[in-house]
Amino acid sequence: MKTYFFALCFLCLSIASLAQTVDYTLRYNLALSRYEVYAKPNFTQLQYNWGSSQVTIVTPSSLTNVAFTITSVAAGGWGNNSNAYDVVGSDFHGVDSNGQKVDLTAGVETLLFTFVLPGGACLPGLRLFVNGADPDSSVAGMNGGDFANTMYSATGLSNLYVQNYANTGTTCTACNLTAPTLSK
Repeated sequence: MKTYFFALCFLCLSIASLAQTVDYTLRYNLALSRYEVYAKPNFTQLQYNWGSSQVTIVTPSSLTNVAFTITSVAAGGWGNNSNAYDVVGSDFHGVDSNGQKVDLTAGVETLLFTFVLPGGACLPGLRLFVNGADPDSSVAGMNGGDFANTMYSATGLSNLYVQNYANTGTTCTACNLTAPTLSK
């Protein structure tokens, strides 16, 4: 009977963890002259035990080939630990963390880390890696590395990362409006 009880508890915990998901986004903060990466969970939990994770930033290959200097904000110590340069016209910067406890609120962004480009300039068009669409580890130049975005709980049971949102490429201006359509 004890075995069945523990099996049922494990199954319930596994199902509950599958319902938890996290999405990522990247944007440029003009006022602070920095890029910012956010996570948005679909669940709320104080002191969530965030585990190992990776967020990959894709830049034009015209950018200087150096790792980014990362400033960690939440969910552990983030670092630009893997790079692939000039692969199909882009550079790939894998920023990862071993995780740390963090307070999460459903539908509310949590700032994970910030970074600046070499020289402190803003370069438009930076975006996050798109799992399943961007080059995988088998593509020449990817150095056999897996640049897929991930987010595991500290238990490591499943990847909670689902997708990127607002991932159309960063801009370096405060105003990105299109001209209104005039009607008679």
